[in-house]
Amino acid sequence: MDKITIIGTGLIGTSLGLALKKLRLKNTQIVGVDLERFRASKAKKMGALDKVEGNLIEAVHDSSIVFIATPVMAIKDVMEIIGPRLSEGAIVTDTGGTKRNILEWSKEYLPQNVDFVGGHPLAGSETPGPDHADAEIFKERPYCIVPRPGASNQGVQTIMDLASAIGAKPFFIDADEHDSFVAAVSHLPFVLSAALIGSTSKSPQWGDISHLASSGFRDVSRLASGDSTMHRDVCATNKEGIVYWIDELIVELERIKGIINKENSGQELHDLFETAFVEREKWLGGVTTPWARADYERPRTPSFSHTTAELMFGTRAAEGLFGDDKEGGKDGKKGRR
Repeated sequence: MDKITIIGTGLIGTSLGLALKKLRLKNTQIVGVDLERFRASKAKKMGALDKVEGNLIEAVHDSSIVFIATPVMAIKDVMEIIGPRLSEGAIVTDTGGTKRNILEWSKEYLPQNVDFVGGHPLAGSETPGPDHADAEIFKERPYCIVPRPGASNQGVQTIMDLASAIGAKPFFIDADEHDSFVAAVSHLPFVLSAALIGSTSKSPQWGDISHLASSGFRDVSRLASGDSTMHRDVCATNKEGIVYWIDELIVELERIKGIINKENSGQELHDLFETAFVEREKWLGGVTTPWARADYERPRTPSFSHTTAELMFGTRAAEGLFGDDKEGGKDGKKGRR
C-alpha cells in the first residue's frame, strides 16, 4: 500500500487531505502528523486522514510522498529531522509561501536519493486551522512548482499531476521569480492590511472611528486576521521582495497624494480610478494570466536540462536556451524548435 504523509494539519494541510481523499486513490493511506495533535485528530474526524501519527519519524517511514504543510520557518526543522529517515525514491514537497530559502534547506538536509519538488498552492483564507479546511480550496488556483536541481522527471510529474487532480493549475517558476511575484500579490496585501489596521487603530479617536467602519474597511483589512506565525515567517524569508514592493506602493501612494492635492484634479482623479477599475476587471476576467492566451498549453514536465536552466537562469532565459523543451517540446523532439 502506498503512503502519503501530510506534516501539518492546518488549513492547507487538512484541505490537501480532503482533496486527496476525494480522488479515491487506490491502495493509498493518507497519514497526518501535527505538533498540536488535536489538529490532526480534527482533520481525521473531518475525513482528511486515514491515520494520525504522533511521531514525525514514524509518520514519514515508508512514505512515497511527503507534504510539508507547516509555517515556513518550521520547514527547515522538519527537513533536518526527516531527511535521514526518508525512503529512497520518496518525493518530498511543501506548501510554503516563499521558495528560495526552502530550496536551500532541501539541498542541505534532504538526501539526493529523494526528489524534492517545491510547491506553493495560491489558496487559503485569513481563517487558519483545520476547521476551515475545504477540498475545493485549490480549484482553479495557481499551484507553483519549483523543483530542486536533480529532481527526477517522474517526481516532478507526480506533484504536477496531483496538483492538477485536485483542481489547481500547475505553474513552473524559479525560486527568485516566485518570491518576487508573490511578494507583490500575496505578501504586500497582508502587510497593507496590517498597516491599515495599525494606522487607524492608533488614533485616539479610534473608538468613534471604528463605529463608522463598514464593509469597505472590513474587506481591505481582512488579511490582518490571518495567521500571525505564517505572516512572520514569510516576511523573515522574503525581506528583499516585500521591501521592494512596499517601496513601489509608497511611490504610488505619493503619486496619488500629489494628484489629490492638486487644484482642479477631478479629471485626473477620475482617470486614476478608472484605470484601476479596468485593470482589476481584466484580472478578475482572467485575461492577464498565462492560461488566458490562445496558445496556452497545460504545462508538461521539463526535461532535466530545462529544469536546471530555469532554476539557475530564470524561465525566460531557459526558454531562450532550450525553446519549448518540456519532455521534447511540442513536436516531441529534444532541443530547440
